[in-house]
Amino acid sequence: MRPCSGSKVFSSLLLLSAVATVSAQSTLGDITGSVHDASGANIPSAAITLVNTDTGVSSKLVSSGEGNYRFQQVQPGRYRLEVSAPGFTSTNVANLIINLDGHLTQDVTLVAGSASETVQVDGYSPQINTESNSVGGVVTQEEIDKLPVNTRQYLNLALLVPGTSQDGSRSFYNNVQIGGGSGYYTNGFVVDGVSNVFAEMGEPRQNFPQGGVQEFKVNITQYPAEYGLSMGGLISVATKSGTNRFHGEGFELFRNKFINVPKYNQTTNPDFNRNQFGADIGGPILKDRTHFYAAFERTQTRETYTIATGSALYAANDGIFDKPSHDQMLTGRVDHILTDRQSMFVRYAQEWNLLSYQGCGGRTVRNCYNGQIPRQSIVVGHTYTLSPRLVNDLRFQYAYASYQLGPPNAPIPTDPGNYSQQVLTSLQTSYVFPTFSYGFGYADTGVERRFQLLDSVSYVRGQHTFKTGFDLSYIPFTDGSASNYNGTWTFATDQAFDPKNAATIAALRNPTSYTQTIPFLSTKIPTTPLGLYAEDEWKFSRRFTINLGLRWERQFGSFNEHLNYTAAQAAIPFINNNKARGDSNNFAPRIGFVWDITGKSRDVVRAGYGIYYNNIQTLQNFSEARNLLSCSISISNPNYPDPFGGRTAAQFCTTNKPTVSFMAPNFQNPYAQQYSAGYSRQINNNLSINVDGLYSYSLHDYRTIDLNFPTTGTARPVAGWNIINLRAPIAASKYKALFVRVDKRLAKRYMYTIAYTLQSTRDNNPQATVTNPLNLNQDWGPGSNDRRHALVASGAVQLPWGFVGSGILTLRSSQPFSAYSGLSNADAVSQYVPGTTRNQVARNVDFGAINAYRATRGLAAIDPSTMQNSNYKTFDFRLLRTFHLHESMNLEVYGQGFNLFGTNNYLGSSITTTVTSAQFGRASDSNNRQQGELAARFIF
Repeated sequence: MRPCSGSKVFSSLLLLSAVATVSAQSTLGDITGSVHDASGANIPSAAITLVNTDTGVSSKLVSSGEGNYRFQQVQPGRYRLEVSAPGFTSTNVANLIINLDGHLTQDVTLVAGSASETVQVDGYSPQINTESNSVGGVVTQEEIDKLPVNTRQYLNLALLVPGTSQDGSRSFYNNVQIGGGSGYYTNGFVVDGVSNVFAEMGEPRQNFPQGGVQEFKVNITQYPAEYGLSMGGLISVATKSGTNRFHGEGFELFRNKFINVPKYNQTTNPDFNRNQFGADIGGPILKDRTHFYAAFERTQTRETYTIATGSALYAANDGIFDKPSHDQMLTGRVDHILTDRQSMFVRYAQEWNLLSYQGCGGRTVRNCYNGQIPRQSIVVGHTYTLSPRLVNDLRFQYAYASYQLGPPNAPIPTDPGNYSQQVLTSLQTSYVFPTFSYGFGYADTGVERRFQLLDSVSYVRGQHTFKTGFDLSYIPFTDGSASNYNGTWTFATDQAFDPKNAATIAALRNPTSYTQTIPFLSTKIPTTPLGLYAEDEWKFSRRFTINLGLRWERQFGSFNEHLNYTAAQAAIPFINNNKARGDSNNFAPRIGFVWDITGKSRDVVRAGYGIYYNNIQTLQNFSEARNLLSCSISISNPNYPDPFGGRTAAQFCTTNKPTVSFMAPNFQNPYAQQYSAGYSRQINNNLSINVDGLYSYSLHDYRTIDLNFPTTGTARPVAGWNIINLRAPIAASKYKALFVRVDKRLAKRYMYTIAYTLQSTRDNNPQATVTNPLNLNQDWGPGSNDRRHALVASGAVQLPWGFVGSGILTLRSSQPFSAYSGLSNADAVSQYVPGTTRNQVARNVDFGAINAYRATRGLAAIDPSTMQNSNYKTFDFRLLRTFHLHESMNLEVYGQGFNLFGTNNYLGSSITTTVTSAQFGRASDSNNRQQGELAARFIF
């Protein structure tokens, strides 16, 4: 929330609504330039036609009185310019490439002569952008098609752009973290001009078949005002359209254990089989007018997970267990030219997963789940060229997404409004030890629908290109949850445990805490996000462009302002008037410039500043809606095995001091201020280098703090109440980075990209519970996903005899982690080792403090050299051979290997962080070692 006077609010809203007609239509590009004669004099009223050479679709206009022209809302693809004027020879400029959100300048020189004669010239499409100060890069169709992509998930190739990672991604979402948005929820995803974000937690809603993706752009920072609700980066995707010729492919990829190498903690090579198959096809329905494209892909996997505790106390739990899964994706698209001024498209997409034993592995089988995640969307777009200077673009989307998760020993719950007794009784009690955790105690079901309408108007006047628009969504969401339904015991010391041996459970001693949440509850929260924006791309001179923008965000329903408190809820201590909440002054200015130093699109300097607000995740709001309707039990140092003194959990709740949670009165959309500066050099026609620096300062994400924490002893300040959690907008994050990218596009039989990132992230653990309410500074430290160095190098080369070799090399330094004492505070929150703070291990931790603490527990000192880290080193390689079958028919046969050199890349999330464990600093799981894959693809 930024301070803003009432007059400024009014004037800004007036500006934004003046043409009120967002977000995300910039999957389209533009072509601009001037027409002049051999002497350099401008030629007005020249007839100019832009033709898509694949679809035959064309657009026409005439040059202005100054000889200038601009084609707006141009689909990515290959184009030809046809230019003519009386008294001059006609000129065709071929091989013009427009990438997603691309800006291409193409001047045309006409030679005096007969108009019946035509001169053919090749256009020049530079790799560097001379009009936009946005920082990022496009992953092209050549890279998607030719590089080894693990699991064929195209988003994995976003890592070819510096400033990206996947360290913050959660299990069943294929996600990417970008720039200062190191959280899984801080980045935006757009497909075909509409949102592809699951609003409940902020991740990509659905995946798309690789064969249906044309290309995508990774915006690290400085994306324009038409984009909103993402304070990190943004990825914009264009799906494929059909052309005037039928073309497509059918493919099969196969893996099994005989071409894989076991992980470091697997004594045998576990069973593994994966079949990935599908097809895509596109072509004309009506030549030059109507085209279609469809793609289908299915993955069937039979794999296992390994439990390797490394301790004799838990040996009964060790072993290799089945973990089957499958995923199916489908997309279909039709593009149609209505008139010479109007076009439209319709696109449908679907994904459906079935997962099992998610979260199991290493030293945990706690809160693992089976799940099915159905998702689908339908999009309709209409573009209307009202005049050569005025274009309107309208989009509508309906989307459905659901997660249906439950314990592996029961049917998966599918209705968020009702759980069967069979599901509830199958939820297990959980046990957490320093080295091992157990218990299928998790079930959650959510259904989200999105109805989205957005519209933008672009208008060219002189040296200005104005754009204004709105983005409105209605998102009803329902969630039913039974997490920790039968309780969790936490112990500070390792003890013998076998869930199949009741004697070991009965013999457990000295738990430090017991927690439980009952009953099952279902909650509905609808939200309505609205965005308005205005932009001006001002061509101040032929070499200097200024980009201006202003966006306004408002999320209605995201502050629980719709809740009607019961009398008991209204009496909760410290609770505020929820009806007065909201964040309505979210004005996000964007300003930047681009300087084409020589005017030849060879050397470019750019800089920019912008404010970017983030989405408020719907699911995070549910705890307040459930106050006093659910009972959250938290007992420190409980009696074992009966924490309730002979009562049931429900009976205990009638006398138990309640735990509640609510938003702060100043709860607001978090935002980031981003500053960047960079330089690009087009070294030759096919080789460029980009260097950029970024500083991002994020504020007002929330942290959870207990207002009723005992300051001395065990007594809480407010008698009769247990934990009173406030979600306060006090989180902060600072991100500094240097990005370097060298890009050699495909020419002369090879291509390559080198991306390097030097970065630092420091924060106070946004969206987490404060570790020590009496000392908030203990949580300030390196970000959990902070890796100081990252290098990704990729390339492909066409070899003799129809062979193509390609590969991706990835090197990343380690993530930090915290050293926990094994003790919890009065709120059952794990505490750091005295003398340390958050995430100091693998950075600047004082091992003297760790070993001094271990000594008080009667444990030997730790040798830091025996610890493992989360450095990441991998090389993926593909060798392909093409066989020409007939005319346009080809067969590709290839083999590819992932992590070809078999490096043990330990998972940072699996490293034991409790210093009293014998496994402290050691990982229980890793990424896969060598994985081989054989494939065939028929192309026509």
